[in-house]
Amino acid sequence: MKLIFFFILILAFHQTAISKVERPKLILVISIDQFRADYLQKLSHLFRPAKMGNKVGGFNYLMQKGAYFSHAEYGILQNMTGPGHATILTGSYPYQNGIPNNDWYNTETQDVVYCVEDQSHKTVGANPSNPHIGTSPKNLIGTTFGDELKNAYPQSKVVSIALKDRSAILMGGHRPDLAIWFDLESFNWVSSDYYTSSLPKWLLQINQGLQKKLGTEQVWKKELDTFANTNSLVLASKYTKEMGQTFPHKAKLGGTTSLLFPAAINMPIEVATKAIEEFKLGQGKSTDVLAMSFSSHDYVGHQFGPESDEIRETTVLEDKAISDFLNYINTKIPGGLESTWIVLTADHGVTGNPIILQADKIPSGNINQEAIALEMDSFLIKKYGKASARWTLDPSELNFYINKKVLKEKELDLFKVRDEVAKYFTAKKDSLVGVAEVFSGSDVRQRTLPQEQHERQILKTYFEGRSGDITMIPKPNYVIAYAASTHMSGYSYDRYVPIIFAGKPFKAGLYAGGHVVDIAPTLAFLLGIIPPSSSEGSILEKSLLLK
Repeated sequence: MKLIFFFILILAFHQTAISKVERPKLILVISIDQFRADYLQKLSHLFRPAKMGNKVGGFNYLMQKGAYFSHAEYGILQNMTGPGHATILTGSYPYQNGIPNNDWYNTETQDVVYCVEDQSHKTVGANPSNPHIGTSPKNLIGTTFGDELKNAYPQSKVVSIALKDRSAILMGGHRPDLAIWFDLESFNWVSSDYYTSSLPKWLLQINQGLQKKLGTEQVWKKELDTFANTNSLVLASKYTKEMGQTFPHKAKLGGTTSLLFPAAINMPIEVATKAIEEFKLGQGKSTDVLAMSFSSHDYVGHQFGPESDEIRETTVLEDKAISDFLNYINTKIPGGLESTWIVLTADHGVTGNPIILQADKIPSGNINQEAIALEMDSFLIKKYGKASARWTLDPSELNFYINKKVLKEKELDLFKVRDEVAKYFTAKKDSLVGVAEVFSGSDVRQRTLPQEQHERQILKTYFEGRSGDITMIPKPNYVIAYAASTHMSGYSYDRYVPIIFAGKPFKAGLYAGGHVVDIAPTLAFLLGIIPPSSSEGSILEKSLLLK
C-alpha cells in the first residue's frame, strides 16, 4: 500500500511539473542576416532601454529578460545565408540537410543550382515578363521545427518572411502556410506556387503601396556621432558608387541599393504585422510560428564592413524596429509577450574589412579563386591533355568542380582525378595566397582530412554531389574580394552568433556555450513534440525553468 502511495505521489509531482510548461500562443523566430556575436554587447549602450514605462525595448529587453547565449556556434565549414537558415529550424548540419552552400552544380548537366531552386514551380506575384528561377524547399532534406509542429498539431500555422527567398523558404520548411520574400526585379513581395496559386489581397495592397513610391529619393543621414568614419577604406562597388561611400547616402527607391537603406529594415515588419492579423497568428488554440529574417543587415555589411558607421546605424535601427514589433505583439496577441516565446539569432557572422585589418597589422587579404581555377585547368591539361571544354567549372566560394562532361569524354574516374588535383594543390598550398588547407571529396570519404577543427567542420558540412570536388579553406581573415567584407569560413568571426530565448519557460541570464542546432530540439522539448527528423542538437536545459 505504501509503495502504491509512493508512485501516486511521483505521478502527481510529474504531472504538476509538466503542466508548468505552458504552451505559447506564438513562437517568434528572428534571424538577423550577418549578425556577428559581438554586436549586441558592444552596442548595447545605444539601444533602447529594456523597459520604457509600459513598453519594452528591443535588444536590451531580450538580453535582460531572456536566456542569452552570447557566443553560440555554427559548427560548419562555410557560414553563409543558405546553410545558416537551413540549420536554425532543422537543428541539423549541412551534411544531413543538404544545404552546404548557397549554390552548387548539377553533377549531370553542369548547370548552377541555387539552394532553393525548383524549376517545377513558378514565382507568384512577380512581373511575368521577367524570367524567374522557380523555388521551393525541394533541396532541403528533412523536416523543420514548424513541419513537426504542424505534424503534431495540424491547426498550428507557420509563416516565414524575409527579403531573401532562401531565408524565408529554408526557415519555413516543407509545409508552412505561406513563405514570402522580396523580388528585386519587380520590387514586390512574392511567393511560389508551391505554397499558393495567388498572393493574398493584403500582400497585393502592400505591393501597390511600394509601386507608388518607386523612383522617390531616399536619404540616409548619420544619426550617431560617436564613431570614426572608416569608409575611405571601403572598396568601391556599384552600390557604394550609387549611394555614395559616406553619409548622407542617397538613392532612388527601387533595385538592390534600396535594400541597404533604413526603410528596408521595416519592410519585413510591415508584412509580418499584416500576416499576424490576416492569419490570426496567436489567436487559436494551437501554437503558431512566425519566422522572420532581417536581410538588409547583410547587404549593408557586405558593402561597408562590420567596422563601419553604416552597420552600427543599421543595428540601432533594427533595435528600434524590433522594439516596436514586440510592443505590437504585446497588444495584439492574447496574453501579449507573456504568451509569446521569442528566439533571436543569426545565420552567420562576418570577417573584418581586409583593408582595415591590414592597416591594423593583422594578416589578411584577398584570394583570387579565378586564378586558382586557371592553374587547376593547366594542371589537368598537362596531366590528361586538352579537352573540348574547360576542365573545371566556375568556382564558387572556394569550391572547385571538375567538368563531368570532360571526364566522360576522356573516360576518367572522378575520384582519381580529384585526388590528383587535391594532392597537387596540397603540395603547393604555401604558395597560394590566403589558402590554409586543400581537400577533395575523396578525402572526406577516406577521412584523410585537415586535422581537428577543420576536420570536424568538414564532416558536418560536406555533401557529396553538392559540395565542391576540391575545396580550399582560407587562412584567417582572407576572403574572396567583391565588396568590403564577406563570410565564407568556419573561423570565429563567421561562426559565432547570438542566441536569445525569451518567454516564460526560459531562465534569464548570460550563458556560455550553445549551438545553433540546439534551437529546434529545445523548442520541440518544451512543446512535447518530436524534434526535426535530422536534428542533432542538444536541449539547452540550463536555460530552462523546469520544476
